[in-house]
Amino acid sequence: MGAKCPDIVVWLLWSAVVWSFVFPASFADNNEDDEGAVLDSDSVWPRRVVDGDRKDYTGHALLRITPQDQYHLRLLAALVEKSDVSGVAFWKEPTIVNENVDVLVPPDVKDYLTALMLTNGLRINIVTDDLQSLVDEERRTRSVEESDRSDRTSKSFNLSAYHTYDEIMSYLDYLNNTCNSSCSTQVIGKSYEGRDLKLIKIGRLNDESIPGFWIDAGIHAREWISPAAALFLVSKLLDPKDPIGKFLLNRYRFYILPLANPDGYEYTWTHDRLWRKNRSRHPDPRVKCHGVDPNRNWDFHWGERGTSSKPCAENYGGWQPFSEMETRAMANYILSISDSLAVYLSLHSYGQYLLTPWGYTTKLPADFNDLMAMGNLAAEAIRKTHGMQYAVGSTARVLYLASGGSDDWAKGVAGVKYSYTIELRDDGKNGFFLPASMINDTGEELLNAVTALGAGVKRQETRGRRRRNNYREETQDKKKT
Repeated sequence: MGAKCPDIVVWLLWSAVVWSFVFPASFADNNEDDEGAVLDSDSVWPRRVVDGDRKDYTGHALLRITPQDQYHLRLLAALVEKSDVSGVAFWKEPTIVNENVDVLVPPDVKDYLTALMLTNGLRINIVTDDLQSLVDEERRTRSVEESDRSDRTSKSFNLSAYHTYDEIMSYLDYLNNTCNSSCSTQVIGKSYEGRDLKLIKIGRLNDESIPGFWIDAGIHAREWISPAAALFLVSKLLDPKDPIGKFLLNRYRFYILPLANPDGYEYTWTHDRLWRKNRSRHPDPRVKCHGVDPNRNWDFHWGERGTSSKPCAENYGGWQPFSEMETRAMANYILSISDSLAVYLSLHSYGQYLLTPWGYTTKLPADFNDLMAMGNLAAEAIRKTHGMQYAVGSTARVLYLASGGSDDWAKGVAGVKYSYTIELRDDGKNGFFLPASMINDTGEELLNAVTALGAGVKRQETRGRRRRNNYREETQDKKKT
């Protein structure tokens, strides 16, 4: 390519090209009806999803694009801004130069977008030119696994397979009935569609002196590995023969919420495998789009950068902070135990990141060095398990700006010092379609990360207590003299 145009010219040319070619006028025309109502987000795709139907991704391409300079990042950022009306979905958003960006592209804009990227010098790798083939393969694999399981009781719950909402709830009930006094389940709230938000508490439940360790999973519906890994961790904590479980339960009481978004998760099984949000309806009846991104809905710097005010967007933060039943229930429960919580951990996928606050700003918390020290311990424990590399750093600097997130709220409002998000496997090869054969390895990595994090935080607290005691003794000696 020759010399690039000045920035303002590039921006204007890009906008014109995007709107006249990549986003046909029909998209803009269909975004609102005659009365100003926002249409269902499914209307931008080739076919609508109706009750009893499954979303068809035939012809949808998953592109891996590599931005090589700031110019490329700006081009991709402009595309992100219009993704709610184009049907283009960013699985991994543009962040830094030479970091891959994963984009799901509908068939009717695929050729335009590919040509535009190549014309501007971006490297493109077509991961698949028919996403439906991945959905079908995953479905076939699940069917084989189900047919192989002659005993469907909760006792035989297969931790190496993905499970529906009902299966997960039955397994938690089974654990509650068989774990004696070492665990208990509690429904901390209901989802928009009336499903239980079922928490399992594990450890010395009657010992109020023991610190708490919170873990939630599945807040984004399509990230199936996060609930699966959380359940793997639950099983290890409750295994009396597992030395790591014993080690952890001697130091913490665990509060684990395996499915923070049960409606959205169930929807991924019955209608749309790649649904991200919950399934709530907007209070304005003219808004036809379903769902809010639960991880943009928390009341800490809500509605700022890295979220959308458009109901059809995948990262729509809701019509107000804590507009969602699920996030309100989680927040209320966390606040009720916040005085005892030492660690907050939210499980997501994919990308292999261990992220600290803040997500709403690139500024760092005052205790960022402490957070990084513990995060690096966890990442090293993961690496030693199966060789997987996890990047560690603040969300806004390592990944992207994201306001209204749960980990920011846990630290900024609930006061949990060690607050993290883990983006589990993988680095993009399989994306949201991580094979069930990788659940155990991912669960082992999570278990070792939690162990390293828990041990590190405990050591820090012990050192801090010693420093405080030494200070008190020195103060008392000075008063005596």
